[in-house]
Amino acid sequence: MYAPFAHNPRPSYRVLPHTPEDAHNEQYIPLVDYQSSILSGTIRDFQHGPPHVPVPSRDSEVSSATRGGGIALIERHGSVKSGGIATTPAWLPYTLRWPCLTSILVFTAVLEILVVIAHVISARGNGLVADDGSGSIIVVSKFVPTLLAVIHGILLSILLNDVKRTHAFANLASPSGASAKLSLTWTADAWWEAFIASLPKRHTKKTSWALLCATVSFIFSFLIVSPFSSTLLVSQDVLFTEEVTFSQLGISSALPLQSNPIATTYFRTVSNILQNVTTSAWITDSYAVLPFWPSTINSAPLGPTISDSVQTWLSKTTVFDIEMDCEQMSLVESLPLDWLDPELNITVPAHRVRLLSPSGCALNLTLPDGTDLSGSGGAVWSALRNINVTDFTDSWESPFSTNGCTQDEIVFLSKPLSRATAANATATGQACKTNYYVGNSSVTVTLSNSVSLVKVDRPEYLSVRKPITSAVADLSSFQDVFFNNTNWNIHLKKPLISQRAFASGPAILLSAIYDFAPEKMIADTSFIENLGGVKRRFFGELLRDVFDTTSNGDTVTASGIIADTRRRVVVVPSVAIVLEVTLFLQIFLLLTVLITTRLSRRPLGLFEDPTPPIQVAKFIASDAGTLQSLDSLHGASSKGLALALSEKKYLLSEGHIHLVTPDSPEGLQKLEPYQPALLDSTHPDKQSYAFTIWMFLMLVFLLSATLIAIAYLYWYSDAFGLYQTAFVYAFDVSVGGLDLGDVNPASLITTIVAVIIGLWWGSLDTVLRRIQPYLVLAKRPITRSGSEAVSISYVSSYLLWATWRAIKRSHWVLALVCTGAFLSEILTIAMSSLWDREGGVLPSVVDVSRQLELRHVPQLSAGMQQFTSHAGNYKQVILSELFDSMRTSWIYGAAVQTSLNGSEPPWSSGGWSFVPYDLSMLPSTTIQNTGNQTSASKHSMNATVDTSAIRARLECSPYEHLDLQDSRTWLTEWDLTNDTQWDKAPGTEALSRGFELGLSNNGDNTLLYLDRRPDDQGNYTTFFANNKRFQCCQNKTDGSASTGSVGYWSPNLRNGSSYPDFAESWPANFTVKWVHGLPVEGYCGIVPTFGCFPRLMWAKKPRMAALNCMPIIETVDATVTVDAADGRVVNFTLNSEPRSDDNAWSNDFTQHQYDNRTDGFAINITTSHGILFITALLGAADLDEVQGTNLHYLYTASENIDDQTFNIRQSSLNVDLMTYSMLSLVNYDHEALLDLETLKRTAQQTFTALFQNFASNNVSFATGGYVFQSPGEKLPDDLDGPVNKSLRAYVARTSETATVQVSRSVELLKISKLAAWICLSILAYLILVGVTLTIASRKYPTILLRRINSIADVAVLMAGSHRLLKLARDKAVRGFKLDPSTKVRLGWFNDEKSTLRWGIEVVGEEYEVANTLNSSTRHLRKGNSNSTMGTAFSSASQYQLHEDPSLEFQDGISLLREPGQIRHRGPAAASHQGIEVHGPHSFMSTSSHAWPHFASETSMNSRAPSIDVTVDERSFSDYFIEDTHFRPSNSEHDSLIPR
Repeated sequence: MYAPFAHNPRPSYRVLPHTPEDAHNEQYIPLVDYQSSILSGTIRDFQHGPPHVPVPSRDSEVSSATRGGGIALIERHGSVKSGGIATTPAWLPYTLRWPCLTSILVFTAVLEILVVIAHVISARGNGLVADDGSGSIIVVSKFVPTLLAVIHGILLSILLNDVKRTHAFANLASPSGASAKLSLTWTADAWWEAFIASLPKRHTKKTSWALLCATVSFIFSFLIVSPFSSTLLVSQDVLFTEEVTFSQLGISSALPLQSNPIATTYFRTVSNILQNVTTSAWITDSYAVLPFWPSTINSAPLGPTISDSVQTWLSKTTVFDIEMDCEQMSLVESLPLDWLDPELNITVPAHRVRLLSPSGCALNLTLPDGTDLSGSGGAVWSALRNINVTDFTDSWESPFSTNGCTQDEIVFLSKPLSRATAANATATGQACKTNYYVGNSSVTVTLSNSVSLVKVDRPEYLSVRKPITSAVADLSSFQDVFFNNTNWNIHLKKPLISQRAFASGPAILLSAIYDFAPEKMIADTSFIENLGGVKRRFFGELLRDVFDTTSNGDTVTASGIIADTRRRVVVVPSVAIVLEVTLFLQIFLLLTVLITTRLSRRPLGLFEDPTPPIQVAKFIASDAGTLQSLDSLHGASSKGLALALSEKKYLLSEGHIHLVTPDSPEGLQKLEPYQPALLDSTHPDKQSYAFTIWMFLMLVFLLSATLIAIAYLYWYSDAFGLYQTAFVYAFDVSVGGLDLGDVNPASLITTIVAVIIGLWWGSLDTVLRRIQPYLVLAKRPITRSGSEAVSISYVSSYLLWATWRAIKRSHWVLALVCTGAFLSEILTIAMSSLWDREGGVLPSVVDVSRQLELRHVPQLSAGMQQFTSHAGNYKQVILSELFDSMRTSWIYGAAVQTSLNGSEPPWSSGGWSFVPYDLSMLPSTTIQNTGNQTSASKHSMNATVDTSAIRARLECSPYEHLDLQDSRTWLTEWDLTNDTQWDKAPGTEALSRGFELGLSNNGDNTLLYLDRRPDDQGNYTTFFANNKRFQCCQNKTDGSASTGSVGYWSPNLRNGSSYPDFAESWPANFTVKWVHGLPVEGYCGIVPTFGCFPRLMWAKKPRMAALNCMPIIETVDATVTVDAADGRVVNFTLNSEPRSDDNAWSNDFTQHQYDNRTDGFAINITTSHGILFITALLGAADLDEVQGTNLHYLYTASENIDDQTFNIRQSSLNVDLMTYSMLSLVNYDHEALLDLETLKRTAQQTFTALFQNFASNNVSFATGGYVFQSPGEKLPDDLDGPVNKSLRAYVARTSETATVQVSRSVELLKISKLAAWICLSILAYLILVGVTLTIASRKYPTILLRRINSIADVAVLMAGSHRLLKLARDKAVRGFKLDPSTKVRLGWFNDEKSTLRWGIEVVGEEYEVANTLNSSTRHLRKGNSNSTMGTAFSSASQYQLHEDPSLEFQDGISLLREPGQIRHRGPAAASHQGIEVHGPHSFMSTSSHAWPHFASETSMNSRAPSIDVTVDERSFSDYFIEDTHFRPSNSEHDSLIPR
């Protein structure tokens, strides 16, 4: 404070002339001492020029006008202010002080460094950390990035606010000052306003770099940093790589590779081609790959599953492949003819065909009509160098020739030719050349979910491969083995009564693909691919045999890479790059702010915080020009204020704002008062557009809509799942072909919404913090306890700090809003963490037709009547049908399932077979599009339905009377030196004594007797599938016999019965056997007259395990979930206890329509599915004897080793496929099956798999299958013939439709429950506070009549407040204290010139002026009865009303009294005092002045509060008094008194 003000409470006033000429102007009458003017009641006006506002004299100051550039500046001297405050203006907001601003800059740099480091670590280390699903990982990946971004945004928001609120002072403190537009009236509430204001203008050409950089940095924060931070870290599967040493099979010792196929070679080949089963991961459809594996694994993994680990292996290894180059051979000649058989010398009908290729390869063939190929059509595939007519027919030596062929092999296809003409004969062929290659190439092995995929780098392999030489493999031996017709006939034997087409050589397997239908092969466009596939597979399986034999030998090492897939938290590259660039730019911008906001570059001229109202009063209190320019504008609106001051220029110097006035007369005219629009209490200035009712409604609507949306999505996500494309779509970001990851916009959108809410709420918070002191001043007088209202400000208080300060002062609405501002930042964090995309299912309900049910009606078949046991059993036709289709063979399928790790059949799981439904009727529309790389959903669809299930199982137990330890009950010992009884093949191991299975001294047979005493009339079974002797298979290692085994399932027989008529009742038991020892081949038992029959001997007594097994078929009600695409069972639930299926055993090949008078021997046969299954199963190992064998035949034959369709005969092993499956379950450990429990377990597992495949075999939704039938199926009414007719109809009691619960595998947008509840709670709070603020803010326009934003908005409130200005001059802000009796209020008062004005003033002083209006004004002229008195006047338009204690206006007001005690002074009083009353537009003489007219009556209902010495503590609304009769008749402006 200046010294005179500190010691003189009533300072004298002197005139401050505007120009030196004023001092010599006689008509210039200065204002006299303020105190004396009050005492005398006389204030003189000036005739010319604007009124001059007095300033205090300062004895300690030297004031001089310094001219320069036409501008008169007031120069102040003195180094120290009162109170010891330094005169150097060095105040800065906290955020602009270098420690804080540097901290913000450092924090931004740290964020940049963290993002860069995280990005680099994630890129180099395949992620940051492992995602173990723990809460800490979720917090770090979801909340921390957004939390840091929000903190960063808050800091930049505070920084921008401080730059904005100091911008006007920076302009004022410039050496030349600044226009009012850039200083006193400058505002920039919104960020876009600040951005525009920072840019250069036409009249300034200057950029405010501090404001521009702070604004742009803040824009980057809320538009980029906050939204993108929510998607910076995601969890995904990441591939880890590690260089390791691999082991490889060493096959060099086996070179050149030989072709020595065994039974399992053909079994694996057939299984792959017909059952589409992977036999070894290293044998693919295109390549055979030399296995390699990590050296940490002890044994070579050669099976279909290499490892259970989820890994990827990469190494170089040897790769083999075969390519077939085929040329079409077209039919060029077709001619039916009579051909003379030279051998029989007879003429037979024949058909001659000629095929020719474009290269000239020709095939000429004459086929007699009696051949299978001519009569049924078929296929022949043979090597050209060994091709012969016997490949086409085995009974005729018809003409055959080839010529002009350079290829290696030929394929011939034809439809039946015996009935064809020259015009309609169909035959075609392929002439092919096979190329064999080998190369060392990179191979990738992918292991996941028990699936192993081997992939060859084809481009690399094609560049390095070379033809296989004779040093690598004996290719001629491979060709011989592959085209060996006998081998293929053995392993794909044709059932006796089968009607399938002819096939020769590997064409047998090729034809099985097409169900032996030549017309399908001819029409198939992919026939050449299947041709090459068969050959490549057989070649690969031969190599697999080599792998097996060398797996126990030495290995070689090779380097490679192992890649593990792990769930990791990774940085999304595209998001990281955006954040890195943005944060880097923010660092640059903040650095610019730091440099440009230093006081040396951007002086503010401030000694302390300028935001408290009293500080603004100090700014203007000591400069007459400033007060003069503002004094007359107290009634102007904010826009009018800005327009009135637009031509004025101000300077901030030594803590005071000075009006920079031109010293020329022309410049003086610019100080003429402006006539602004007066304040209108009915339409007051808006504090902010955010405080309008429509903006409040929009905000509440936005908050409510967001709350409802989150609540609805929370419910919908929990009930149905968010799967729609709009929720799960992810943008694939790539630059220059570099994939930068996927970005899901869900988190971005919710974060942006939260940011918008935060910014919107922040604008309310900012405005309310700015106007809160004025709301308090306007509500009630401020005493000492509330003196901070004029000395404090909330502008620089944020969030919870502002909340705490507001709570301490009981500013509850502000506390609620500031708390909401803090919670809105928490809302941003929570909403950014709201979503997470993961896999899920989409449920729906669909009704489908029930097309199948469990079979209740027996299977109906056609058969032939049987008369004798040698005529062929009538059951053979039915049984042969079960073995005819190898492609759908249920026995092969079960063997593949158990031994080659094949999958269970469709609609089968856990041993159960479920009644299937036709799921092709389910809707297959595209559900979602998850990203740019996926145009349609690739996910599976599961169906859940209530259905019935069926299974077969075994109950096995040891035989009570069979002592397996006593070999005398099941072994025969022979003297092999007896030449009359035994013969020995060359090379056979010489044995003196040998053992044979069965008791030959009891009828010379091979039966296993099950009773205590062996007897053909008792209970027995066979060692083989039927009553035949074994002749295979020994195991020779280095010329000496090694261990081997035999094992077959055989029916239990009784009283001379034999297969297939072996059961007297059903279910019938059978025996599972396993014999292990030292088998020896080559011995032949001599049977006089009939010859010598090979018989298998055992060098030592073998060991045997046998079980008596009873089949059980049972059903159950179940709920099953299957993959709608392939019927694979996902899971199932049994809904009842299993119950026996009696329908499985009801019809035992029952014959119908048995009547010799009818047509021939044809009959109908009904068979229950259980009987059909067991009978076929036990006879499959010997297809030649499906019709059965007879125990009483003249001799016992040996097994037919040329039938290996459903059994395995190879070195050391002779078993049916059932026993082979059991052996595979114990990893081919022959000793293991000697344990009865192990035998029982493996038998049960195999039997169940067999029935599963049987039930699923050839199922049709139109006709059913062996185990399933159509609902309502029944047998024909005339099934038993016309004589003995009976009705056997069964109508199933089933619903026509079934309800299917469909669940589609989709990407789901999961909502975090914790984040959702946080969001809902905060939004609910913001809605309540928003409604509260909406209601409370409706009073604000009646409380605050003008907008309070700029310096001028505050200054004009105090420009005429002489007592407040006096206090401002006397005291410093930080020590500003009011006397206990002193009150400060914002309201209506009369200033020192008795002008009615609305502003801030001190009330309660002893010398206050009591202005009154004469009550006689009630009776003035009528004419403006509905108008109100103008209360805001400029210096040229105000009514100067002066006090006259003798006059009182009953219904008027005294602006220094409470309502009811108010006295008004009318014009008569003014005239009585000799005071001239001026008109509304200019200073005039009394004669030229016209008084306004007043209304005749007054209604006292509402009025803005006035300042009075006796103001009580009533609420603000109590001060409103309606007054409608005060209004100048010639005033066009609205009244200041609110209506």
